[in-house]
Amino acid sequence: MSKTTLVLFWIIWLLDVLIALFGHREFMTGVFGRYAAPNSKYIWLWVVLLAAMLFIICGSLYLKNHGNNKAALSVVCVPMVLVLPYLLWLGVVVLSGKNARWN
Repeated sequence: MSKTTLVLFWIIWLLDVLIALFGHREFMTGVFGRYAAPNSKYIWLWVVLLAAMLFIICGSLYLKNHGNNKAALSVVCVPMVLVLPYLLWLGVVVLSGKNARWN
């Protein structure tokens, strides 16, 4: 793995960890928060999402440590590909200015 690819891998991996930590915080707030009323469907939804993030984070490290660098970079980029449409929409909102009408 070249140095540039390695730095890119670690940056994207750290972003994935931040996404997982934010998801964990939202799960805890939803279960134990002030206005929490969790049911089994809510809890299982978050358990599946957090397990998928754990699989992505640990799986990419496993693949990187065992020499499958391209596969590791592919696995670590999955959340970034999924969040790309939201980031593009957010960029349009920010760049459209203060007087934009969204209704």
